[in-house]
Amino acid sequence: MEKIITTLDARGTGTILLNRYDKMNAVTREMCEGLLKAVLDFKANPNLKCLVITGAGQQSFCAGGDLLELHGDLTEEEAYTRLIPMKQVLYELAVFPLPTYAFLNGDARGGGCEIATACDFRYGKHDGKYGFIQGKLGITPGWGGGELLYRKISADRAAHWLMDSEMYDSERAYQIGWLHKIVAKEHLTPDYLLSPFLEKTQTQLKIFKSQLLRSLPFTDLSKEMDEEVRRCASLWESEEHIKAVKNFIRTRKKS
Repeated sequence: MEKIITTLDARGTGTILLNRYDKMNAVTREMCEGLLKAVLDFKANPNLKCLVITGAGQQSFCAGGDLLELHGDLTEEEAYTRLIPMKQVLYELAVFPLPTYAFLNGDARGGGCEIATACDFRYGKHDGKYGFIQGKLGITPGWGGGELLYRKISADRAAHWLMDSEMYDSERAYQIGWLHKIVAKEHLTPDYLLSPFLEKTQTQLKIFKSQLLRSLPFTDLSKEMDEEVRRCASLWESEEHIKAVKNFIRTRKKS
């Protein structure tokens, strides 16, 4: 089964589907490679107008990185080596030349919130829950998503969310400016949500997007995202992280 599925419809909407619903669409190294290829391929596609990332199923958009690969027994350097490729995916999403959207078909946790934050716009369901829960695992965001969060919502709200590491319901995520729309699950489709965008030409959308990118504090973004990955990796061998990951895996095996 393909874990990354891409489609392009007649109106110019490209979709990247995280297709690992039985594992809450958690990202493996193989999926990371597929994600980067998908983003770069769409970047070069002359027929693209809008890019959507979503997950398979109704339960989860993405639960972050697969803990069987990002387990607590990695050294700092091993952790950095496994984390940094997803930083590149998020960076390419953040500076993508056309509008990008996270269609949050289910909950987003940890790295799932980082992926969504790299997109320009986030649309979620009424019953969705979202959280930068890395703090509960003894680490910090590890794909550069924390740096992006500070650029997408107010600094105090970003800091509060990262530090409390709690799951927010859709209303709270909307109130702090992270979610742009809350919709019924049947309306989480390009036809319903993207029609006003798709009425524009690709040239118009590129101009609008370039204005958005100029308005955001993206100077040295790639370097600062790299530093965030390095800081996260430095916590990998901590007792808190090792214990938290083991507890998480033990809990999952029981459920």
